[in-house]
Amino acid sequence: MSATARLFALCLLLPPAQALAQAAPREDRSDGWTLGLSVLGDTNPYLGQGNEIIPLPLVSYRQGPFEISTLGIEYDFLESGPWSLTAAARPRFSGLISTDGPELDGIDREVTGDLSLEAQYDIGRFYTRFALRQEFTGEHDGNEARLRFGARQRLGTVGLDFSAGAAWQSSDLSQYIYGVDSVEARPGRPQYSPGDVVVPFLSLSARYQINENWSMLGSLRGDFFSDDITDSPIIEDDALISGGVGFVFRF
Repeated sequence: MSATARLFALCLLLPPAQALAQAAPREDRSDGWTLGLSVLGDTNPYLGQGNEIIPLPLVSYRQGPFEISTLGIEYDFLESGPWSLTAAARPRFSGLISTDGPELDGIDREVTGDLSLEAQYDIGRFYTRFALRQEFTGEHDGNEARLRFGARQRLGTVGLDFSAGAAWQSSDLSQYIYGVDSVEARPGRPQYSPGDVVVPFLSLSARYQINENWSMLGSLRGDFFSDDITDSPIIEDDALISGGVGFVFRF
């Protein structure tokens, strides 16, 4: 039986540094390398799975409109006033960190890839971001639409980012993340398909600028599940709470 890596899904869950990088004003995204390390944790909502603590290296390189990082590869092909449009290929770490327990016997999920088209509109310290994602690796052919509203606030050397939004996930995607296929059904674990679902979320990120090169990062996020998700026989919680702290060095 295989074990598959699960980082934090949707942007359900983004590493603290990457969440901050995407929410930062475009003019703050300078060229060069960023290296760091974070420790992430979440309340695993899957049946029989305990809370998770995962160390994660943070690596990114940006040159002009191009960036490659732990979020994938992206290219800003349009920047006009408050608008920006980005095309990207991003991994999706959905599924389980381990399926060795009896509750999830026979369930396996792979790391998949999404093509993403993303738009952001900035008005001072406020921003809106919209993204459309389509899976291209042939595992489930699902798609997702994400909408986020956020506000940034600077308190001395600490930058805060508050945001709220929701992710609509197609039935193919929700089946892959939360559902039970016919071949995975067992006595006491019936076949289940959530259908199209909407997952709202709240997020808080912080960045403390230690000096010109070093920063300390942190994030806290809650994703909230509807009955269509919690009725799944492999989901036992109605929310996913995640967070992390880390340090990065930019050069």
